[in-house]
Amino acid sequence: MSDGMLRGVDYEDPIVKFRGERILYTLKKVSGREMQLDPSFLVDTFYIHYLPLPLMSTKSDVPEDKGVMYSLLNSIVSSDLVIKNREYSIANSAVSVALTVSYMQHLIEELEKIKRTSQSQEERDAAEQILNGLMKNASSGQGREQRARDKNTQQNLEKLLKQAHEKAMSKAMEDANAVKNMQKIVGGNGAGTGSMLNFEGEIHEVLRLSRNTEIRKILEFLSGLPKLGSISKKKTTRYSRGELFGYEEGDDIERIVSSELALPDELFYLKLAEGQVLLYQKQVKESVGPIYLLLDKSGSMDGEKIIWAKAVALALYSRARRENRDFYLRFFDNIPYPLIKVMRNAKSKDIIKMIEYIGKIRGGGGTDISRSVISACEDIKEGHVKGVSEIILLTDGEDKIAETTVRRSLRDSNSTLVAVMIRGDNADLRRVADTYLATYKLDHDDLLRVVEA
Repeated sequence: MSDGMLRGVDYEDPIVKFRGERILYTLKKVSGREMQLDPSFLVDTFYIHYLPLPLMSTKSDVPEDKGVMYSLLNSIVSSDLVIKNREYSIANSAVSVALTVSYMQHLIEELEKIKRTSQSQEERDAAEQILNGLMKNASSGQGREQRARDKNTQQNLEKLLKQAHEKAMSKAMEDANAVKNMQKIVGGNGAGTGSMLNFEGEIHEVLRLSRNTEIRKILEFLSGLPKLGSISKKKTTRYSRGELFGYEEGDDIERIVSSELALPDELFYLKLAEGQVLLYQKQVKESVGPIYLLLDKSGSMDGEKIIWAKAVALALYSRARRENRDFYLRFFDNIPYPLIKVMRNAKSKDIIKMIEYIGKIRGGGGTDISRSVISACEDIKEGHVKGVSEIILLTDGEDKIAETTVRRSLRDSNSTLVAVMIRGDNADLRRVADTYLATYKLDHDDLLRVVEA
């Protein structure tokens, strides 16, 4: 790899070379074609986002044939958008790769569009010159020849370079925000959740997903939930050998605070007899079962309702991942659809498949709530899912419920039902469900009520 233009980056380091190769591979996957770009330029673009304080080489140290690359990198370093986003891109390889790949794709496409469609010969020539300047083994001959013609050519090139850069960076930020939001939603970057779910290996799939209009709406809606990363409701039980969480008085010798042992014998035994010895309070966290979600996709759910319900599904998955629980999802209308399983130790590719599946589902069909609940109970009884004791149902259906059959199925599977009614009421479902919630606004507050239930 030829030398780049950032200080402190070892361009012969195997990891740095790998970055360049990986970005070029991802760019090919996203754009669907080979691009003979200079790898050092891709590496520099990545590290400008990834490093906390990237430093450019001085212009006098840069070869003349890399003038286009230097101008673009200098624009990236000083970009207000990049500086604002640095909070999320520093040391976050997935976001940094997304920014690099998306920026390069949109930059090339914008320049090719100008070269192909502009009515100005000067603009077409400038676009071609910039494109040539980004390629491997770029030659500076054409640049010198153009500059020798007149100053207008150089001015056109600089104007076009700025225009293409700003458009490409704006679109790249949109893609990178979607990647960042996806990381946040799946619970990979909250305190106490272990290592970040990176997505770097599947960044081309994540970028493709992020450009899906409905997925982007859902991600943007969820990104506005500051509490999403802290939702966790694990139950605890008092236990003498658990974790310390406070103090109390009593006579349990196993939990005596050591300072009590320094008391005179008479006082110590008196306090012990009266149950007034200072003790440690201890507790253990109870294990909780998987989350099982039934989601109505009937025709009446189409539009705002289905988007909100899908947002609830991803928010519930976020909670499941944070609490180290398996997650099960089944859509239904007049029939139940295939069961989606995302286990607690799921890889990023499995999560991407789930999000892609959720994005593809469209509202349509009738509504059969009884059949969907019975199918969930059968999943539990027949062992298709393990450890489930609670079924969450999201629907706007007001159809008749087969109460006796549904109650028997819930009892036989040892399950409880949490019913969430979207902009309506179902008296039968209200009687059958152990918990019944009604939602009308379909805003953040309604979503949090469901996820925290």
